Amino acid sequence: MNMKIIRIISIVAAVSFLFYACEKIEPPYKEDGGGNGGEAEQKVLLEDYTGHDCVNCPTAAIVAEQLKEFYGERLVVMAVHAGFFARPKSDMPQDFRTEAGEAWDGFFGVSAAGNPNGLVNRIQKAPGDYIVSPAEWGSAISTEMEKEAKAKMTVHSDFEQNTLTSTITTEFLYPLEGTYHVLLCVTQDSIVGPQMNNDNNVGDTPKIEEYVFMHVLRYTNGVWGELLTDDDPVVTGKKYVMEVTVPFESEWVPENCHVVAFVFDQETKTIVQVEETDVVE
Repeated sequence: MNMKIIRIISIVAAVSFLFYACEKIEPPYKEDGGGNGGEAEQKVLLEDYTGHDCVNCPTAAIVAEQLKEFYGERLVVMAVHAGFFARPKSDMPQDFRTEAGEAWDGFFGVSAAGNPNGLVNRIQKAPGDYIVSPAEWGSAISTEMEKEAKAKMTVHSDFEQNTLTSTITTEFLYPLEGTYHVLLCVTQDSIVGPQMNNDNNVGDTPKIEEYVFMHVLRYTNGVWGELLTDDDPVVTGKKYVMEVTVPFESEWVPENCHVVAFVFDQETKTIVQVEETDVVE
């Protein structure tokens, strides 16, 4: 009897964790496009800091997928494999770490606080506190989407001869002060490999041998991207254009890859706008 009770409690706890974020979401869509005359919708980047040795991360990944399904194109998900739990091991040899991911993890202190955790548009909850737990992802994303968009972006990508060329156009809707950078990232879906797991509602325990990794960060144009403009404040209505060329690694499957580009305040790291497009359109 005691084992049955424990089993029921475990299932209830797992389901509660999985749907907590979605239960907190209020309808984000507004007829006026976020209060700026329908010119742009505020989009949100959810960074899921994870690793194949993190036993709770598969459950958090499902939360991210549920939120992505709910919000569609307005939510961009990026899985950043970084820190202790992302290190390769003899029975888990894949290495999804990147220089930028490791640097972000150190700067924001994510894995030091414990995984799974994440960032939502790199907003600070308090000075220096960027970390958002999976249970808070839904409410944090909803809050961000209710904000008025301050910029709009377009991303056009060409892929030829194993080289990606992306043209990113940013137009500010307000004369924002500060220094703004653009980060271009390449993410990849549908990578199969082993993943530790402690939730049998998600998959085999203690390890899922053929886990499907989604939204895996593969590349960035530097840790903090590139300077977009010297204008301070930025010029409203001006189209700031940046082109980034990315040579593809052999293990990256173009058909499963996406371009994620975002403009952010270099001082605060707050993301102003984000866009995502397929590498092969």
